[in-house]
Amino acid sequence: MILAPYLADQFTDLCDDIYLTKPLQISLCHCRECRKATGGTTSLNLTVPSSAFILKSGNLRTVTKKHLDEGFEFSLSFCEECSSPIYTALCAQPSIKIIQAGTLDDEFIMETVPAVELNIWKRVGWMSQVDLAEQKNRYT
Repeated sequence: MILAPYLADQFTDLCDDIYLTKPLQISLCHCRECRKATGGTTSLNLTVPSSAFILKSGNLRTVTKKHLDEGFEFSLSFCEECSSPIYTALCAQPSIKIIQAGTLDDEFIMETVPAVELNIWKRVGWMSQVDLAEQKNRYT
């Protein structure tokens, strides 16, 4: 069984000084691919450097496909055992991973207001925009 993905938020250098790294961005996505990955109307995503993701145990299965709405290639990696979505990677940006926040044990992340909402043209009609979040029709 896979443990929840571990964000390397604390590490030390050769002097044993402690360093912290934080997500590059927290976003809320409304696209159809995120809906399929989460089984919900949105996905709360943490964009992190690929180097900050450490798989502690288990194995991932990865599916690569074209995005339904925008046509770019991406891959979704999920637990081979329980099929939980773990992260998405954009093939054109291998230096980052997009982690589905719902897979993390840290509930603080779920209370953090996203910096940006993506694919707002796909937002369901009964959902309001997130106050203070940048609004984007696409990923770019």
